[in-house]
Amino acid sequence: MMNGPERDRNKALGIVYRTHKQMVCSYIMKNSGSPEEAKDVYQEAMIAMYENVGQGKFKGDSAIGTYLYSIARFKWLNQIKKNSVRSSHHEKLETPEFQESPMTVIIEKEHKNAVLEVLTELGDSCKRLLVDTMYNNASMKEIVLKGEFSSEQIARNKKYKCLQKLKELIQNKPGLLQKLKGNE
Repeated sequence: MMNGPERDRNKALGIVYRTHKQMVCSYIMKNSGSPEEAKDVYQEAMIAMYENVGQGKFKGDSAIGTYLYSIARFKWLNQIKKNSVRSSHHEKLETPEFQESPMTVIIEKEHKNAVLEVLTELGDSCKRLLVDTMYNNASMKEIVLKGEFSSEQIARNKKYKCLQKLKELIQNKPGLLQKLKGNE
């Protein structure tokens, strides 16, 4: 989206905008949002997605629609928390089922398998910690409550060490890095 001429970028952005607007706005309105709030959050998510793509933060590990939906969802959850609107309700928010193409499902499964392969080499403790914090979005407080760590700081330190070990493992396996990037 960002590599082509400006005309092509604008066209691609317009397609992404139109294709996913209804899904994101429906999600927000089903979860205590007004049509105006849905439109505002969607606009913010589009801007964030565009900037993230431009800065190289979006690696193409998922479909652009899934990525945009995720940004919008987190923006909405943050707005709910900030406004204290039904704050206990945010964990029960509806999540629509995605209708992804078979090819997307296969690619995502290959990526997950590659990630699991590396996580297995990290050891059980690091694997649990990274899966909980990165995939399950568990807070450090929640990790401490599970009983594996005596404080949030110790859990953060362990996560840092695990991430460093993960980087080292990926750097030592160039083929795996290509697999994670989607064989670009």
